[in-house]
Amino acid sequence: MRRGYYGWDEAELPKAALAARRARLQSAMARENLDGLVIYTNIARPAAVSWLIGFTPYWSEGLLFAPPAGELDFATALSKRVAEWMRAVTPVGELTTTPKPAEYFAKRLKASGARRLGVLDLDMLPSVQAAELLETAPGLALVDATALFAAERAKRDDAERGLFAHAAVIARDALALIDSSPERGANTLAGAIEKSARDARAEDVNITIAPDLGRGVGFARVDRAGETGASFAIRASIAYKSTWVRRTRSLSTNAAIAARFATLEAALDALIARNDPAADIGPQAAAAIARVPGARLDRWLLEECRGSYPLEAVAGGDLGDAPAGACAVLTAHATIDGVNWVATRPI
Repeated sequence: MRRGYYGWDEAELPKAALAARRARLQSAMARENLDGLVIYTNIARPAAVSWLIGFTPYWSEGLLFAPPAGELDFATALSKRVAEWMRAVTPVGELTTTPKPAEYFAKRLKASGARRLGVLDLDMLPSVQAAELLETAPGLALVDATALFAAERAKRDDAERGLFAHAAVIARDALALIDSSPERGANTLAGAIEKSARDARAEDVNITIAPDLGRGVGFARVDRAGETGASFAIRASIAYKSTWVRRTRSLSTNAAIAARFATLEAALDALIARNDPAADIGPQAAAAIARVPGARLDRWLLEECRGSYPLEAVAGGDLGDAPAGACAVLTAHATIDGVNWVATRPI
């Protein structure tokens, strides 16, 4: 359940930036002869809606409708009781509260004679929503618009880069408490990290722990991690104004291993500090870590926001390599002298 701060700030997310995003999307829709585009959202898939209207959908499901021209319309199954507050934190678009968002938009599409409706992540559209669209507007064709949306979403603007950088600072400062805390217990550190992020106005914080790096790198919720071994990792996923980042630190009570971990951290930080978006990040990370005596990169993962999920894997391992652009998150898994190590950094 999200329980952090919500709000909209013109300086951080100008209406002009949102209008430009909408205009680009509608231009792409016109090129594909779409009569509209819908985006499904729920608590786990809020990113596309947030990118277009600045509001972070929570708890209940909803649909955002983009017409060929004009304002966007967000229909949510949340009650009218919260509608006034939602309008206060949603800077653009129309807002409708209805128990059946798909039926509401299908009636609109039928009345306009629409034939082709784009759908973001069509294969993940819940069957109930799809049925309401097709039954209410017979003859309507649902067209997968995932690639169309991703192409426009990849065009990062200054507003997004600013929010991502701010979220990255919140995550960096929160995990920096590890270095100054006299406590080394994973649960105590997790609590301090979350408090720091919340105090910095993060709207969501998800902290997980890999309890024993001597046995593997499997992350679990703090309340399910159990006892930690001599070496463990803490991962914090943090959202600020609907923009998510991740950061991970590997720790050890063994001074010699802790020093080795610090050397790997420095190697990864130096790689990211070069800020070379044209570089293939996988080979670059492997080379940086290989320069640390006794270390080997086992796997890596690059995550970005391209659709409805805040962060999704886009490169690494079987996914192949990709240039490291802005607003991405890199995770590196390595072994050093036989001990697991993992780190995550926003790029």
